[in-house]
Amino acid sequence: MKVSKIAYAMLMAAALTACSDVGDSVMDPALSEQDNRVALDNITVEGHASHLSASAATNSMTLRRVAEAGTMVRMAELDSVTLDTTGVVFYSRCDGSTGEFSFDHVSLNSPYVKIELAPYAESESWQWNGDWSFDMFDQKKDRFVASYGVIVDLRKSRTVDINVMTFLETFRLHRLVYLDYSLAEAKEHADKEIMSAVGLPGETFDFDKREFAHNPGHLIVNNLLEDLILEWSVDLSPLQIANSFGYTGSLSTNNLIRDFFINELNAWKEQKPEGDSAIVFINGFIAALQGQRK
Repeated sequence: MKVSKIAYAMLMAAALTACSDVGDSVMDPALSEQDNRVALDNITVEGHASHLSASAATNSMTLRRVAEAGTMVRMAELDSVTLDTTGVVFYSRCDGSTGEFSFDHVSLNSPYVKIELAPYAESESWQWNGDWSFDMFDQKKDRFVASYGVIVDLRKSRTVDINVMTFLETFRLHRLVYLDYSLAEAKEHADKEIMSAVGLPGETFDFDKREFAHNPGHLIVNNLLEDLILEWSVDLSPLQIANSFGYTGSLSTNNLIRDFFINELNAWKEQKPEGDSAIVFINGFIAALQGQRK
């Protein structure tokens, strides 16, 4: 469904913020972590994004995958206690060929935001119609689509990364905050669970930072998980995986998900040449799914 060009232009003029180069993380010393009722005026939030983009057969395990230029991005302010959306929302687009985006000169009453990525880039064949609901089967892509996201405390960082690992993290954070964790407690807990679930126990969760791609092992694991969810989405919604992880903090408790992941990983391992750098991470992922790593 398309909106008219005039209506679309008016909508985007009001909501779409300009793109710019990605900057550094910041911490405003005036913003106390205990005081969640702060006003953030005229700030810039920047990031980098990737999403379900290609098949496992064609994607290298060691290359960063990026969202296409024109991909819509939404930033929603979250209630500082419940993480519910407050109704304050901003829109932007990914720019260039690097998946970068920016929300410039925005003001917020809560330091917490959820930044989400649409599964489509605007083009002659698709224009955003103002509706942010993407859990559906796409006939052209021949699979289910979903929007990746990340939850951020803007007092700690104003540069972010959106990818499949942060996609799972957001669902777990919502669940833990519902169970009365503070966001800081929930993030610490969820990040340990995610790293253990993918075979990287004890390592630091850095996937919400664009620098994570400088760690070859983390990039390989992110790409493995993205490929698994991509293959899953041919028949079932990625939200089933995200909801299951969000509720349990594990990729192993749902037998259907666990067995599907193990079978796919074993098949990919057999296709890798001996000595391929991905094999050790595939083995670690399988061991975690089988409960052999804590």
